[in-house]
Amino acid sequence: MGTLSKALLPVLWIAAACVPAWAQGDRSSEVILKEIQGHHQGMAVWWMGNAGWLIKSGDLLIGFDLDLEANDKSYPKIHPPPLTPQQLAGELDVELVTHQHGDHCNVATIQGLAQGSRTTFVLPQSCLKEVTSLNIPKERIVVPEPLQPFDVKGIHVEPIHAIHGNQDFTVLTREPDFVDNIAHNCGYVLNLGGKRILEPGDSVLTEEHLNLKNIDVLFISPTIHNMYTDRSLILINRLQPSYIFPQHFGTYQVRDDISFWTRGYPEELKMYLSQDLQKRYHQLKIGDMFEIR
Repeated sequence: MGTLSKALLPVLWIAAACVPAWAQGDRSSEVILKEIQGHHQGMAVWWMGNAGWLIKSGDLLIGFDLDLEANDKSYPKIHPPPLTPQQLAGELDVELVTHQHGDHCNVATIQGLAQGSRTTFVLPQSCLKEVTSLNIPKERIVVPEPLQPFDVKGIHVEPIHAIHGNQDFTVLTREPDFVDNIAHNCGYVLNLGGKRILEPGDSVLTEEHLNLKNIDVLFISPTIHNMYTDRSLILINRLQPSYIFPQHFGTYQVRDDISFWTRGYPEELKMYLSQDLQKRYHQLKIGDMFEIR
């Protein structure tokens, strides 16, 4: 980590101590659901909080790392989720999960989605044991591996390695199966609607990220346990995406012991970007829609 970043860290903590009021949209779940159902042309994204996204291209609806659990006592949310899993169960075609942690592989959300018959689940090996009790039919599960592309429902998916970070800008090694998780957890490049979309998952910056080509849409996590602001800036400057969406902030109540993953620095990251890249940077409210042109 550079000297500049270390010097700024105390200032950034103070600046982000409170979650800004804009972090939660004020639209009802019924309005958001109708918006999703009524979108049939082009591509749009909706932020569902944390690293959770909905992407609709034509009539195909895809989700990333949806955590729509309303009453998680371990990690309380600042606001109720914008939709329930049951509302999406008949709409969502594919749910892609990056790794096993509950704010990404949320069992309650997956259970609700699985009650419908529409959703196919892309679940890395680390997630399979988390959802065993749900008895999801095998034909509805795809198990991805990094660097092994596959197709699901007409989407070409390129999984990449996701190396999970931890406190103090370290790599997560305290979990007993961390070696297996490093081998199998995934970020994803989706080829969808003529666009290439990158969701790195929870990961420090890797050479795979920097070697990607022609990324149009980038979801980025400026948190201490991911790429923070300095490495996020490196990735953005290298990829030059047309659309940049910060994530992993403004969703869970921030406590000192979990601030390394619940507190993000989206405004600070934007300050470091060039004026041109700032125009491509879109910080959404939870539940908001953005159209990709």
